[in-house]
This record gives sequence, structure tokens and C-alpha cells, in this order.
Amino acid sequence: MTNDFLGRDDALNQELQQLVNEAKRYPTDSKNPTDRAKRRIALNKLINAIDGSGKLSKQVQWLESPNYEDYYYEALQLTFIEICQKIEQYNPQYPVMAWVNMIFSRRISDVGKKDKKRGITQIPKHQQVAQILSLDEINKDFPADNEISDHQQLKEIIENDPENVLENDCIKDHPQANLKAILLLVLDGKQWKEISEELKVPLSTASSFYQRRMRKIITYLKKYI
Repeated sequence: MTNDFLGRDDALNQELQQLVNEAKRYPTDSKNPTDRAKRRIALNKLINAIDGSGKLSKQVQWLESPNYEDYYYEALQLTFIEICQKIEQYNPQYPVMAWVNMIFSRRISDVGKKDKKRGITQIPKHQQVAQILSLDEINKDFPADNEISDHQQLKEIIENDPENVLENDCIKDHPQANLKAILLLVLDGKQWKEISEELKVPLSTASSFYQRRMRKIITYLKKYI
């Protein structure tokens, strides 16, 4: 039985290393559009393989945190972004998943510390709530050739929600206040006060819920743009 597990781990690592090497073939600073496209495709394959490997760390050191699920998924998205940006730094002497989980552990620690520092779960009444990010502001995080530029296209993707990711992610005990509903209100130009009233949730709760999932939202939507 142990040999079977080791054999599966070796096979997984070989598969992941092949995908890493494929992505490395195309320089990140290449001016060739075809090379850039091939690099993105290879990185997408790698991320999908990592996500479906069953070998991502559960980050048990954060299990007791009331915000564990939020921390986990925000850190996971940050990890995927860092892997894509720093794929050349991977050392093939170590298993790919060991490298991935090392980054993941650091990012969830960063997320947890940042959350505690800003006290996001208890925003003081006098503190200004973060503004809703516009599409232009969201796009600043990504290369120009990948910008979300078509408002109607974006709205259709959110409404269709191909994987039901947005509709299934909601504020606790408020199924109507899910990411899909919030994003559609954001696209309609609603302010947090209006969003809060329409979804019947506290303003600070809706704002913090949205802000903490920003990376997850962008990563998901860009798969369909």
C-alpha cells in the first residue's frame, strides 16, 4: 500500500514537472504573442493539475480561526498567482507540491496577519469602508492584453456563472447575499449603502466579504474572458 502511494506521488510529480518545464520554455518577457499565449496555456494546465491533485495543504494551523475558509481561498489564489509569476524559481530537486505548499503556507500566514491587523471583522463605525473597486481598478492587477474591457461581456459571464462559484459563495446565513448578487449590483453602479439595503446585510459585512474575495473573483472571471 505504501509503495502504491509513493508511486502515485512520483507520477504526479513527474506530470507537474513536465508542465513546469513547458511553461519555462516561453520567457515571461517574450514579445511574441504566440509565446505569451503558450505560456499562459501551460501555466493554466499547471494550476489546474495542482488544484486537482488532492495534495494541497489543509493549512491545519489555521483551522480554529473563524475566518479559516476565507483565509484558505484568498491565500490559495495568491499562491496560484505567485506560482505563475515565479515559475522560473522552481528548483527541480524538490517535489513541485512541496514548493507549492511552502508558498501556500506563507501566503495564508500573510492573509491572516493582514486580516488581524486591520480588524476586518469588526470595522469601527467611524472608519471609512473600502470603496467598491471599479473595472478599471481591477484591471490594474493584470497585463494590458488581458484587460476586462467589455462591460456587457463581463455581466453575462457573472450572470451565467459557469461553475456556480459566485452563486455558491455567500455571506453566512444570508444566501441571497452571494458574490453573484453583489457583483451584479457593483456593475450596476450601486454604492455599499444601497447594496447593504437591497441584500439586507450590514454594510461593513458586505464590503469586507467582497474585498476579501477580490483575487478569487478576478481569477475566476478571467478564465472565461
